[in-house]
Amino acid sequence: MSAVVLIAGMKAYGQELERPFILVKSSEREQILDKIKTESWANDIYLSLKSKSDIEVNLFYKNPTAYIKKLPFNWSVGSKNSFPPFMETVHVVNGKQRNLDNATDEEWQPAELLIQHLQIALDCSMMYYITQDEKYAYVASTILYSFTKSVRKSELSEWRGRGGWLFPYDGFREVREIGYKLPLIYDFIHPYIKKEGRTFDIIKNQNVDFPISEVQEVFKTYATMSVDYGHTGSNHSVLEATSLVFNALAMDDYAERERWLSYFLTENTEHQDALNVMALNYKNQGDIWPETSQYLNHSTAKITKLMLVVNRYKPSLKLGRQYPNILFALPRLEYFVYPNGEIVRWGDGHRKGRALYEAYENAYLLAKMDSLTALQEKFAPLLINAIASGKYKRKSPEALFWHTDIADNQSTTIELPRTDRVYHAGIVLQRNLSVTNKPKDGLMGFVGGAHMVHGHAEGMNIELYGEGQVLGVDHGRNRYGKDIHENYSRLFAAHNTVIVNGSSQGEGGWVNLGINTVELISMEPRVGEQAVSPYHSFSQTSFEDDKGDKAEATQERTLALIRTSPTTGYYLDVFRSKSRLPNEYHDYLYHNIGDKLVFETKGLGFKRTPQRYQANADREWIRNSMYRNPGWHFFKDVKTSKPFNDDVKATFHTKKLKSETLYMQLHVPGFENREYTKVKAPTTFESPEPYDNLPTPTMVIRNKGEAWEKPFVVVYEPFNENEKPTIKSVEKLEENNIYKGLKIVSHTPSEKLTQYVITQSKNAVYKDKDLGIYFKGTFAVITLNKNNNLKSIYIGEGDKLTYKNKSIETDTTKSFYKTY
Repeated sequence: MSAVVLIAGMKAYGQELERPFILVKSSEREQILDKIKTESWANDIYLSLKSKSDIEVNLFYKNPTAYIKKLPFNWSVGSKNSFPPFMETVHVVNGKQRNLDNATDEEWQPAELLIQHLQIALDCSMMYYITQDEKYAYVASTILYSFTKSVRKSELSEWRGRGGWLFPYDGFREVREIGYKLPLIYDFIHPYIKKEGRTFDIIKNQNVDFPISEVQEVFKTYATMSVDYGHTGSNHSVLEATSLVFNALAMDDYAERERWLSYFLTENTEHQDALNVMALNYKNQGDIWPETSQYLNHSTAKITKLMLVVNRYKPSLKLGRQYPNILFALPRLEYFVYPNGEIVRWGDGHRKGRALYEAYENAYLLAKMDSLTALQEKFAPLLINAIASGKYKRKSPEALFWHTDIADNQSTTIELPRTDRVYHAGIVLQRNLSVTNKPKDGLMGFVGGAHMVHGHAEGMNIELYGEGQVLGVDHGRNRYGKDIHENYSRLFAAHNTVIVNGSSQGEGGWVNLGINTVELISMEPRVGEQAVSPYHSFSQTSFEDDKGDKAEATQERTLALIRTSPTTGYYLDVFRSKSRLPNEYHDYLYHNIGDKLVFETKGLGFKRTPQRYQANADREWIRNSMYRNPGWHFFKDVKTSKPFNDDVKATFHTKKLKSETLYMQLHVPGFENREYTKVKAPTTFESPEPYDNLPTPTMVIRNKGEAWEKPFVVVYEPFNENEKPTIKSVEKLEENNIYKGLKIVSHTPSEKLTQYVITQSKNAVYKDKDLGIYFKGTFAVITLNKNNNLKSIYIGEGDKLTYKNKSIETDTTKSFYKTY
């Protein structure tokens, strides 16, 4: 009985609502006017909106017919005394229809004209709501009327399940660019239409009644495009949901409105995920949308905004209380940043980004509506600090309608943890911020790799930071669909990884780029736990390179971050790789922004080898399906050494930065059957100037045979022109001809250090009677001072370590650090 009463009450509530109510209600107008009078930021938004709208209103009133005829009508089609259809927006490549990602300016022009005029109508409709001046409603209604008349002359395309109405080969783009604006215009000017406000018909050259029934059909068509087209399991459902929700709410029939709105809330189709399925990506507090950086926050922000819109429409839903983890996800990207503020990059992700403070404010408002105290306390101080520091300035009409000063006196800063993980991307990151608090003195790196929408076939990849820049870089991406994006950016060769038998590739999954996820074996400190040492951290990860049938490799990577002073430190990378196939070989790749790579070791005998990486350069390429793996045919100026067994030292020079000259020095312990190649790889996207237009110096080390007992081992030390590198020597530690670790001697600004860094697979044992070392475990560092006296012992993971007369036993689940 109570359920029936509740449903009846909800129905009555929905029927009684007077428009507008999608973004704002009539009853809220006085509060908004008061904000405009009393809050400078609100007045700025209003004046900006008014200025833009008044320019267009004046142009319209001078000649309404000429103004509306700027819309992209196709006058060559249709009868003389009726509205013609619009010109279609299409992109053609080699005679084939494509989506509009890479459309030319000429191809995009019809869409641009429509989008501009619909935005004008939306601006004017909001000005009508604020001012009640009917001149704005007259302009908005005339544009919406003209659009309605013409758009209904077109047939909805069913092209590959992704067709549109005006963009017949990209309905996904149409709902994002056009579909969501129409219902908002209608909602704002509905009071004008309801009292028989007139609209101008350029064909009849007179004012007419607005055709409500016709525009309602337009709303249903755009809602249909979201529900019945497209695909699920990606951000596409999120990006189409705005058009779906707004068009559903624009429907005047309550039953129809509720039916279409259910496709956002609970009713899933084979082409559209509803909110209850989207929310599964946020199973645990702190989970994020499982794509690359620009999509994960963008998606969460859009979902948050729609939750707020629907919650305002029907507060009884309490969507914030139903799905709080969506809101908790919003600030997570602020934790995946280097000391200089740039973003950790994986897949198609960007290097730069900004916190979506407007989304934070939407989340705060939703939390306030649903009495979620923890979320209010999380977002309030972040917003207060952002506004006070000038990082966030309210600019959108939604801010004018929804937001107000936050009554909270808390302040907070985001404290970046020593380690963190991006679980869906396989990323394990480490950072060590200096006590100097200078970004240039911070150290940070990560290991990662996984398959996802917009992910790359990257293998077990790393990035390394030093001296205020991301130096060891992931290539990133530019425009979709281009040869370099499809056959380099997305493939193994664009990443700091290992290519096996020249054949590492993705297979299956999203656009046939599927790879396995990098798995964590061990790390210290674990995420959320206190570090045992202020100077050391490490991670050990594994990866199966088994896509296609020519790599078939098992891999393991240990990345350690070791600080030696407040301004110095180094990275140790140990990459093990072995194939199950005969005649195996492995190539270790490292890309570093810079001008050149200089090998300081003599006797390598480099010679030009232009054909070394060209075997697959002419392989068949089918967009989003078949690639020229592994992508290294893009390497230029290829020079390869003779086989070389001894230790190697090399340095990347980066001299053209505006700030200062930087270097990344590499120490590579020698092993048999090694060849070294230096190449110019393609430009790394979003690099600091001028490296965003220069090739990327890259080193490739080839190991013939397995690289497990004799892994790739590289010590990386960043330094600048005002410093000298601190590492004086690197010597490998072996037992029975099997690699076990390194002896590294450093002269820091304040002291001389000798460090024995032991890097083994889990539960392995290393014994050296001459050095007096016994270690059973994964990772440990023994540090001696200038007099070779014991300074400290660090055990990242291990059972037992003995150094001369010191013996430490620890539970393998715990780490250890002690100074002497």
